[in-house]
Amino acid sequence: MKLLEKVLVAMDFSQPSRDALRMAILLAKAFHSEIILIHVIPEMSGLKIDKGIIRRMETEKLREMEMDLKKKGVSSVEILVRFGIPFERIIEHSDELDVNLIVVGSGKRERKFPLGTTAERVMLYADKPVLAVKPGSRPLIRKIFCPVDFSEASKRALINATHLSRTFEAHLTALTVYEPLLSSLLGPGRTPGESKEKALVKRQQYQFDRFLRGFESENLNWTKTILRGKPYEEILRVIRKVQPDLLVMGSQGRTGLSRFLMGSTTERVVREMPCSVITLKQEHVIRFPLEKDLANIETHFRKGKELLEKQVMEGAVAQFEYCIRKDVLFIPAWAGMAVAYRNMGKKKEAERCDEMAAHIRKHLWENEDGQQKS
Repeated sequence: MKLLEKVLVAMDFSQPSRDALRMAILLAKAFHSEIILIHVIPEMSGLKIDKGIIRRMETEKLREMEMDLKKKGVSSVEILVRFGIPFERIIEHSDELDVNLIVVGSGKRERKFPLGTTAERVMLYADKPVLAVKPGSRPLIRKIFCPVDFSEASKRALINATHLSRTFEAHLTALTVYEPLLSSLLGPGRTPGESKEKALVKRQQYQFDRFLRGFESENLNWTKTILRGKPYEEILRVIRKVQPDLLVMGSQGRTGLSRFLMGSTTERVVREMPCSVITLKQEHVIRFPLEKDLANIETHFRKGKELLEKQVMEGAVAQFEYCIRKDVLFIPAWAGMAVAYRNMGKKKEAERCDEMAAHIRKHLWENEDGQQKS
């Protein structure tokens, strides 16, 4: 089962896109992923060109890259040459091919706007996770940084960040930032007071601990930090201090905005392009698919147990749910799902699964007189 099956890399043969490809190779080799190279040739109105000749020339360039990738250990490579608006074609094919991740090069380092126009538009409009690679960065993932605000988007980001950290044996920094109480909100001449500030800190610590409960793992090397201030300022300050190789962020936070890059914390941080960054909206980079060719329950159950041991709780739940859909009386799957939910901090769901396992055990193994069947 490939947890990261397809990586779509936008290539324009510039140095930033080559830096992006180097990072994609790192991921592909770690997850045995397929790399899909896409080169989009912009349409030029009023200019007569022989598209066939240009397509052949650009295809030949990608063929050379394909051969090089295979020499570097990437077993599966596909190439695409298209005409049109680059970001539109990139997004279109990411959906058609159902890729796990879009990888793009960001703007040049000397530019005032570090993210780059195409990368920004892909991040804005794509539903798929997007990795924008900082120019000149090394293809290494030794430090990962993931800010959270307890939203579903940041939970999704942290799930992926923890799995990437385990895969690359990288140190993960999880950060949450709370904004201080403002005296202006309490009335003229009034201050929050030390007791209220302490209560705020205590509440934030409780929420952070509760949020992280399902992510605890002995195999994960991480630091958990709470800071006070404006979120985007503190995030950028910590990034400058920690100097991570990769930033993982959910693109929708507490603001409830339905689109990315609309004044959110994520927008402000990503626009600075302090390091390579993955943004996630509704989909995971690391998926836990139920493979079509695995038809028996025992295979899925074994996979669920493996994911439990690796602390990949959502993936384990998906495997156990498959078993239950095939056989609702399969007690080990109910028990395994209870363990996974308990590790995720979902007490009610865990209790429901335990109750179902006990109910099935009682009625499956006892007759109406309460005697155990032989």
